[in-house]
Amino acid sequence: MQAFKKFIFRELIFALILATIAFVLFQTVLKEYYLPVFWILFGIITVFTAIFHLSILQVSDKNSAKFSSKFMMVSGIKMIIYLILIVFYAFSFPEKAQIFLISFFILYMFYTIFEVLLIVNYFKKKQE
Repeated sequence: MQAFKKFIFRELIFALILATIAFVLFQTVLKEYYLPVFWILFGIITVFTAIFHLSILQVSDKNSAKFSSKFMMVSGIKMIIYLILIVFYAFSFPEKAQIFLISFFILYMFYTIFEVLLIVNYFKKKQE
């Protein structure tokens, strides 16, 4: 649980930095591309990243031999949930779908890189 508390703290800092950058960009350079739903998307990705990271940490503590298959399962579930969100928004608001998809992709990449780096760091420390 200590690793998860550390992750939550780091994710909070990461989210604040990312939100500040997004806010500044949407107020200046990207003003015409701003979607109010961006902040909801930002919150959903932040929360799902924390939930799935917790499940990955729990799986790694129980049985490291089955970690890779459980990790793939958790990643697959996360991708299916994200795909449902994307499809729902794209069909509901087709005129704004392109901007939404680009925003989603950028957030998804940032959070995926962040999570993978912390998972790798966690396992390095665990092996030591």
